[in-house]
Amino acid sequence: MESTSHHIGWKTAVAIVVSNMIGTGIFTTLGFQLVDVTNTYSIFLLWIIGGILALFGAFCYAELGSHFKGNGGDFIYLKETYHPLLGYLVSWISLIIGFSSPVALAALAMSKYLSAFNYSFGNGFAIGMIFLVALFLSFSLKASSRFHNFFTFIKIAFIIVLIILGVTLSEPEIGNSLKFDNSWQNEIMLPAFATSLVFVTYSYTGWNSASYIAGEIKDVQKNLPKSLIVGTVFVTVCYLLINFIMLKHAPVSQLAGKKM
Repeated sequence: MESTSHHIGWKTAVAIVVSNMIGTGIFTTLGFQLVDVTNTYSIFLLWIIGGILALFGAFCYAELGSHFKGNGGDFIYLKETYHPLLGYLVSWISLIIGFSSPVALAALAMSKYLSAFNYSFGNGFAIGMIFLVALFLSFSLKASSRFHNFFTFIKIAFIIVLIILGVTLSEPEIGNSLKFDNSWQNEIMLPAFATSLVFVTYSYTGWNSASYIAGEIKDVQKNLPKSLIVGTVFVTVCYLLINFIMLKHAPVSQLAGKKM
């Protein structure tokens, strides 16, 4: 019988999916969308389509991960279904671009956000944070799971508090960006709508993250699909609510073309 002492449960797997998906994308995308797409229905539709696409991917990876059951994600799936060369190539792409770039971007974003405390945090700080997180995740599966769950909890708690405050607080006197009319029927046919969808899909990146450690998930045939689907649906709902509160509390003139 396979030992479960070195395996993680579905809750930790969900935390991995959620933490990988929720990042700077949700807070920086809306401003660029509002340059050409201003109808609230259009904005919601963009994020719903992105969530559906991510969910379709989650269904596929849930099936693949349950079948192959090993660590590696794309590497294993391409290696076993097509040719080892494709698995080798995608591994290098992931190392150089797929994983390294988002990690660097997140570290730089953290450095920029912390500059609000009137202190300069440069590239050295971002590099140091990457090494520090890597160090904490290098001791054991149990320790890294606790570390990851703790910081994911902080992220989710921040998002939930932000949503609750945004929904319950009254609208500001300066107005809002909410626009519910029939103009969405024309907006969804614009090239800008398709371009905005590209940025939205980037914000959903990470829906497959739990599949990379499928071999370490307890009862993988049951818990991998659960983690991918629950994580993706949860993030989709959060994204819709976050966009709603941003639209509710600022006029288009303050949002369009700007990072949040």
